[in-house]
Amino acid sequence: MIFDLELVKKHLIVEHDDDDAYITSLCVAAEQQFNQYTGRVLYAEGTDLGEAEEGALTVTENIQLGAMVLVGSLYENREGGGAMPLPTRMLWDPYRWLNV
Repeated sequence: MIFDLELVKKHLIVEHDDDDAYITSLCVAAEQQFNQYTGRVLYAEGTDLGEAEEGALTVTENIQLGAMVLVGSLYENREGGGAMPLPTRMLWDPYRWLNV
């Protein structure tokens, strides 16, 4: 998983480990959503992108924060909450890769 589980749990105000597997799966879904939304491929912080495909990038604070907001929305609205949260879109929009 690319996102920091402990940081995400702090954002969610979850102090127990009972939901770790579920939160981890939401983080993986957030990573996939980032890749789909931006048209890029996200790698963990510190990854050498020398051999990575074009458009690859590593996690930044804004990407992490956007993911935490999305995970929070998914966590609180387990049956579906509709569109991606506005703060997530605002934080991720600068990373969109528009192939024209």
